[in-house]
Amino acid sequence: MSQRIFSASDFQESPGRRSRSGGSVVGRIVSSLIGLILTMPALFLVISGGGRGYSQTLMEKNAELDIGAILLALVGLMLLLVVVLTGLFSAAGLLVGGVLTTAAGAAFVIDPGVARWVAEFVPGFGPAAPLTLGVWGQSGLLLVVGIVLLASSLARVVAARSGGTRSRGARTLISIIVAVIATVGGLALVIVGSTALLRAVGSYGGNGSIDIGSLLILLAGAVVLGVVALTSAWSSVGAMIVGAVLLVAGVAGFLPAISRGVFQAVAPLSSDGAAGASNVFAIGVVAVLGVALVGAAASCARARRAAR
Repeated sequence: MSQRIFSASDFQESPGRRSRSGGSVVGRIVSSLIGLILTMPALFLVISGGGRGYSQTLMEKNAELDIGAILLALVGLMLLLVVVLTGLFSAAGLLVGGVLTTAAGAAFVIDPGVARWVAEFVPGFGPAAPLTLGVWGQSGLLLVVGIVLLASSLARVVAARSGGTRSRGARTLISIIVAVIATVGGLALVIVGSTALLRAVGSYGGNGSIDIGSLLILLAGAVVLGVVALTSAWSSVGAMIVGAVLLVAGVAGFLPAISRGVFQAVAPLSSDGAAGASNVFAIGVVAVLGVALVGAAASCARARRAAR
């Protein structure tokens, strides 16, 4: 039996199920185009809106609510939701979006100068552009989002192949337990790794070099969060619950009081941890991960129903 992942046949349905799915060829083309066109603009809108709020709240100590920044980030989240929901028809859109985001995230990590170059040419970021792109890109957070999108695509492929499964109750319970534990652990690893990466590349006074150890910690966290998306392949309940919680918490994190509250809550444990935790809330990373997991759960649920 072939063990290839993402072969051409993975993104199409068997002739016996094609009539129920509304045409796999059209679904693949449309989802691929949506993933290609909307993924990066959606993330840039979230980065732009979250960055403005981050700059004012955590850097300038301004507690006033920036409605424009929040609306900008929410528009980006809605566009990203459109991208991840293309998984209802095909895994191709998630795959394309994941590849683009992973490639961009890797470029930022490998060459910190990419953030400054992009900030000069991407409109709408304002004076917070270098800081925002530095936090998202140089910390590896964009890379984490890309890996989770790729895992969501893989989960959709596996769900379409597996179809209906037995022992749903046990699988649902396991998915919830794994999703909760893996999300907490994954986020902790991502926060530790991203904060150390920022310090290494110079955002926190480092020497501009890549800290391999911190990068490995970040990648470990990304893989663990990817596992949460993969649980959708056999049960969507765990990823849907965790994704919804992250989405609500992430949107709330755009509020100055919430992001500063996260910082104050974690500060007694670690100042670096407090900075990292407040960052992932304030700049929209938590909300983006929530959208990705909700999309993965919804896509896999439909794929399993279509495969029965």
